[in-house]
Amino acid sequence: MPTFRTLGGGSSTGPRSGLPAWVSVLLGAVLGAGLGFYLGRATAPGADLQAVPPADLAPASGIPAAPGEAAPAPVADPAPPAAPGPAPAAPTPGATPSGTTRRLAVTLDSSLYQSLSGELPGREADILSAHIGRLLIWWLDARRDVLRGDRLEVAWEPVPGPGEIRVRALRYQSQKLGKTLEAYLFQRPGAAYGRYYDPDGVEIEQRLEPSPLDEYEQVTEVMNLGGRRHRGVDFKVDVGTPVRTPEDAVVSRVNWRTRGNGNCLELVYPRTGATATFLHLDKVLPETRPGRRLKAGTAVALSGNTGRSTAPHLHYELHDRAGRLVNPFDYHTTTRRRLEGAELEAFRGAQAELARGLQGLGGAGLSR
Repeated sequence: MPTFRTLGGGSSTGPRSGLPAWVSVLLGAVLGAGLGFYLGRATAPGADLQAVPPADLAPASGIPAAPGEAAPAPVADPAPPAAPGPAPAAPTPGATPSGTTRRLAVTLDSSLYQSLSGELPGREADILSAHIGRLLIWWLDARRDVLRGDRLEVAWEPVPGPGEIRVRALRYQSQKLGKTLEAYLFQRPGAAYGRYYDPDGVEIEQRLEPSPLDEYEQVTEVMNLGGRRHRGVDFKVDVGTPVRTPEDAVVSRVNWRTRGNGNCLELVYPRTGATATFLHLDKVLPETRPGRRLKAGTAVALSGNTGRSTAPHLHYELHDRAGRLVNPFDYHTTTRRRLEGAELEAFRGAQAELARGLQGLGGAGLSR
């Protein structure tokens, strides 16, 4: 703390200015107190903020907000609480704001992904190529049958969820097959999900008959023992959807290696001796216990997103009596649904509109 001298600069009893001693002492006390008050104000906590309008203050940390994170709000006097109002309406599940449909026409000059990446940012090209691949797989092998010079026209839209999109229409001119492949998204009245149909109203995807799920959105991955070595079929379906045994079965195991499998179930089909595995379940129903015999169609679990899973789905895997992997689409009977009557008429109207949107693309390029 600074010390202060009297005006005389020496002893308070021996002034050099000729002023009376009591006057020097009085003046020193007054000036010292005033200066001390000023310095105290100047160094008090927060005093340096008083000259800066609150709205102009920088965040205290001085660190910019991370991408996707709101920046700290400026310091300001608290406002009186606002009168309560109606809460904002929740978005309708699956709803897409008008005008968000995007369209792309491109002639492939290499692989599907590389051709798309020439038109779209890498992450968007990756997502779109995966969705297109899920449709093309029902006609051709995207690794061997996609040829340079093939023509792709596609319309898609964003949906709720990080990186999620929905393909609405696709047209693919295949040199390998010598024909144009078409798929259009249509949701039947009362159906839980939209499905993809060809121009005649026939489903693009094959369905297992009988199936472990009454309804699901899409097959997102089929059995593939090359590359990623996917050992079964993945069905995209909401968490909590009932999972059923496709045929008479005996429960053999429940919830093993849950770190990767999540909640899981293993059944044996006595008819053939095949073993069926269901992974990433939300839960196995309590009555589904090892040793129990089940009739075909019995609910055994609820689908989920547990274990080593990045999105809600059901993984269904089959092994024969000798333990060899079996493709579920080879083991089960398969079928494709066909729209009829009023549903077919409604589809034709929707399909014609989507087709016009693709035709409007003309040459190669991206339409936003």
